[in-house]
Amino acid sequence: MYTIFITGTAGSGKSTLASAFSDWLRSQEQSTLLVNLDPAALEIPYEADIDIREMVDYERIMTTRKLGPNAALIATIREVVRHIEELADEVNSHNVDFVIVDTPGQLELFAFRKEGRILTKYIGVGGKVMFFLLDPMFCAVTRNFVASMFLASSIYLTFQLPMIQVLNKIDAVPRKYIDRIERWSESIDSLIVDIENSSKRLLMHLSREIAEAVHSIVSSIPIIPVSSINMEGFQELHGMLTRIISEGEMELR
Repeated sequence: MYTIFITGTAGSGKSTLASAFSDWLRSQEQSTLLVNLDPAALEIPYEADIDIREMVDYERIMTTRKLGPNAALIATIREVVRHIEELADEVNSHNVDFVIVDTPGQLELFAFRKEGRILTKYIGVGGKVMFFLLDPMFCAVTRNFVASMFLASSIYLTFQLPMIQVLNKIDAVPRKYIDRIERWSESIDSLIVDIENSSKRLLMHLSREIAEAVHSIVSSIPIIPVSSINMEGFQELHGMLTRIISEGEMELR
């Protein structure tokens, strides 16, 4: 069993990728288990095999405890962690090739609180890997790419799990955006030149300093362009995934 935790900023396409990649794996005769960890999701584009919305009631917690939406989300995730053994037993009892975990839409709820580390520790057995989704429409601007690099390195250091940067939604943007992001990820010099050419002086210095601080970390994390709509890049994503977590031992049957 291999476990994939799909993270990314709101709107980066986490749930859509979870659904599409699961479908693709199944088409390659790989068994999957889809886990939804977002307690406030109104709709998800797949039928979850395990859904924490069946364990906790976000709306009830918000109403009975008189909490705002964000505080209720935190309280709900804390409630899930109180039942972590039950959740982990349910997930880990399945004999599947891949467990795909769709994390909450709000990145900070999962990535920067201790509950996220507890969930990744107990959910799944065997190899584990983190997908960090990049939105090319957002990342095609230098300052946004630098911000995404900072987030990716923060998540990598927080969870200390192997990570793949998944450049999602490549079907929705011009090819030059993808080429630009890949060039920046490979060359700090190219990124610095474009920062200097596109930023105001104060922002330029800040962006350059952050980029220089985190680029060495992020450049060691592979980046795979994919489309969850037409499944372009999924073969490459699977290849990188299996090389990272099983040293190539699992091949498509």
